[in-house]
This record gives sequence, structure tokens and C-alpha cells, in this order.
Amino acid sequence: MRDGKSLAADVFLPPAAGRYPVILIQTPYGKHRFGSEVGEAAEDARNRKKWPGRYDRANYAYVVVDWRGFYASKDAATGMAQGMRGRDGFDCVEWAAAQPWCDGKVGTWGGSALGKQQFDTAAEKPPHLVCCVPLIACMGQRYEFYYSGGVYREAHVKTMSLLGYAVSKVRESPLPTDRIWSFARRFTYRPAALDVPMLFVTGWWDHFPDEILDMFADVREKSGTAARKHSRIIVGPWTHTGVDQLKQGGLEFPDALDVEKKASMTFFDYWLRGKKDNGWDKTPSVRYYRAFDYGEGGSGRWVGCGEWPGVAVEKVKLFLHASGAISREEPREAAEASPLTRTYRHDPRHPTPTLGGANLPPLASGPTDQSALETRPDVLVYSTGPLAMPIRLLGNAEVSLSFTVNRVDADFCMRLCDADSSGNSFLVADGITRAKFRNGGKQELLEPGKPYSLTIRLPATAYTFRKGRMLKIYLSSSNHPRFERNPHTGEDSPDPSGALDLEAVILHDREHPSSMVLPVKSD
Repeated sequence: MRDGKSLAADVFLPPAAGRYPVILIQTPYGKHRFGSEVGEAAEDARNRKKWPGRYDRANYAYVVVDWRGFYASKDAATGMAQGMRGRDGFDCVEWAAAQPWCDGKVGTWGGSALGKQQFDTAAEKPPHLVCCVPLIACMGQRYEFYYSGGVYREAHVKTMSLLGYAVSKVRESPLPTDRIWSFARRFTYRPAALDVPMLFVTGWWDHFPDEILDMFADVREKSGTAARKHSRIIVGPWTHTGVDQLKQGGLEFPDALDVEKKASMTFFDYWLRGKKDNGWDKTPSVRYYRAFDYGEGGSGRWVGCGEWPGVAVEKVKLFLHASGAISREEPREAAEASPLTRTYRHDPRHPTPTLGGANLPPLASGPTDQSALETRPDVLVYSTGPLAMPIRLLGNAEVSLSFTVNRVDADFCMRLCDADSSGNSFLVADGITRAKFRNGGKQELLEPGKPYSLTIRLPATAYTFRKGRMLKIYLSSSNHPRFERNPHTGEDSPDPSGALDLEAVILHDREHPSSMVLPVKSD
């Protein structure tokens, strides 16, 4: 590296002597983990079955580097490792390009932290970097990586800390308007600095599909010519750690198997090997998966378009009723005429548990069955009943709640589910909002017993609720350990010892409606 330190790398060359394009992988998780995939061990039957077609050993050289301060590069650690990663990436690209077995073309690949590293590398503009494949990753640092609706993403941040990232200190900044977040985003999110073709990949049950879609749109608008004209994005029915896999939570998507793998190699062949006749230039800018949107058979369909979502959508408003029904019918009765309310009590010392969603191991992830929540006294269930017609959701669903509580603060967590007649209820998306941050920009505590309203915005998705199935909502005040518990004292505290029980009353009358807005495909 330019500071005189050395990073450890494994180099895998094709069996035939010659000069080849390089695929560079920069990892904080140990280069040895890729040895069983890229190296000679990949020839055994077990790895051939697990990693078919992932690596083209005949036509590419692979360089797998441990990040500065991690694993075999631990001795290169400095106090400025975060700021040096882009520069380290530049030096790695140029080192690889200068080797006698490289033809001067370098591409990068990898997911999550490995994807973020590619953005930082590309922003430094190494001359021999040709293209990048950042999977399940967004550039820079931002509030949404650590908080959702003002609620700390507890399990996510704890897992990141265990993996060696010093991110737990963000616990002190719950407001999106805090200057720390403005500073972090301004100095780390630089899509205008990118100027090579990129293949973005994410999933509907990934951690941050909205942020990745937003970044892709920024690249198409603000980046250099090569990135702006030639970047693509693929969004599949995948979790963060389940890209290309058959099983996602409790569901299977056979027509989304190995999609990223094939696309990545076609992308690399086009840009690094000059295979201009392989059709990559004709692929759509956006390719996304609509789960269960089909006529006869299959588990969904892939849609290609110029920008997300690529079709007209209509905002459909549905109302939540005190009976537990979800319908288009507006509440007609005034609050004085009838107590159109539903009530639950919540004990933060015994929170409503996380059952799947956008999680990292060891938590289960993806579209898992939520039906076990129906027996809990701290969960309200709302349902459309069997649908007479399909609902094709494309985008971000939102729920607006009218409520009163007996405390100065509360969380409201909503899980949108697809239920069948057998009792299964699979998670489509979930969201949460802390009541004191209901207006986003500042803290506003509640007055117990006074009616308020707030909105819970769910991550974007493309999911079809088929005819005969039911759209269900599970409403509670926790989803733990995915999100931090609320002590209901007005404080943000991970310590439940001083927490207070909550009584929440959901209102459904004419003056205080509770409703849901769905962006649906217009037929």
C-alpha cells in the first residue's frame, strides 16, 4: 500500500499460462473463506454442488485480499483504516493490473461489506478498474442503516459489532436530523464520484432495498458517463444472505435460483473479456422479481424495465376496522356513537419476538410464518378475508394509525403478511415507528390519553396477494431483537429494568380512522 504497509492476498491463476482479466475481491471476513470456493478445493464434489458456475477459473485470475486490520492483514492496521479503504482498493487494483498474468483489466465483486468496499474503491478512480458488481450494498453511512422510524436496529448493529465493525457508538444519535448523520452521509455517499459500469444486486428481504434502489437512481442521474449509461440493477426475492438460493424463509422461488451468478459472469465477460455478442448490452436497466405474480404455475415473474417500478401504480386506500377487518369501506360512525377501538397491553420485558424479516444470522430471515403471533395478547390482527381479486403490490406500503396510549412514548410495529386457508401467514414486509419521532425532525413526547396519529412506512417490495388468499396485518409494540425495546418512559434505553407496561388503544372511528395505503399495479 502507499503508506508502506502490506495487505495479504490469495491469488488464483488459470491453469494455462497467459495474461487474464482479474476479478478482485476485498473482504473483512477472511480470504481463506474464498479459498474453498475459488481454489483447488472447489474441484471436489461438495463445492461444485454448492458453487456451480460462480467462478470461471479458465478465463479469469482471482485476487482475494484481506482488509487492512483484518485476519492476515491485521498487522497493517492503522487508526485511519476506515478512511483508507478506498485508497487501499485503488492500490489493490493497480497492483493486480501491473502483474505479468494480468491483461490490464480489473473488475471487482462481492456482497455487503465487500460491496461497500467496491464503491469506495471506484470513487478513487483507479485507472485499470473496468467494472464492479456490488451485491446487497449501498455506499457510505446513513441514518437508515442503524435506525428505522426512530428505533434502533438492535440485532443488526450487535451482529455488525461482533464481526469487527465499531458501529455500536451510533446508539447515541436516534434523530435523522442529528448533525452526525448529515455529516456522515455528505462525506461518505458520493455517487457522482463513480464512473465505471456497475451491476447492483439486492433482494426484497435484504436489509436496505430502498436505499439501494435510491442509490441506483442517483448513479443513473449523477455519476460519470460510464456508470450512468451502463449500470444495471437486479432485485430478487432474496434475503441478505440468501441471494440466488432456492429457499427464502418459509417459501421457495425456483425461478430466482442462480440469477445473480449468471448475470455477474455475463457482465464480467462483456466488460472484461470483450464478449460484446453475449447480449449484456440488451439487458434492461432494472430487472426485478414479482413474487407470485403469474398466470399458471411458477412462483413469480421477472420484469425488465428502464426504471423502478416500470409500470403505472395506483394508490389504494384500505381501512382498518374495530372488527379486525380490512376493507375499502370508510368508517362512518363518530367516536361518541360507538367505542370503535381495539386495545392491547404490552410488557417490554416480554417483547413480541422477531420471526424472520431483514435479519442477519443467527436470527431467521425472510418470509417466515407469523401465525404464532395470533395467540399473543400484545398483538392485534387485521385481515381482508379471502381476496376476490389479486392485489399486486409494487412499492412501499404505509399504515396510518390513530391511537391513544397511557405513556409518554410507544413504538408501533406492523407486519404485512400473506395468509392462506391452512393458517400459514408469511411475512411480506415489516416496519416500525417510535411515537415521539412520529414527525421525524424532532422529539415530541405524548400526552397520555390524548389521540395521536403516526405513519409506518414499509420497505419497497413487489409481491402479489393471490385470489383466495388473505392480506393480514399484525400490529404490536415490539419486534425484538430486530428492533430495540421501548421502555415507554420517553428515554431511549436498552435497559428494560425501568421499563413501564403500555396500554395502547387503536381508534377506528370517522374522526380518527386507521388505514393502509398500497401502491398497486394498475390493470
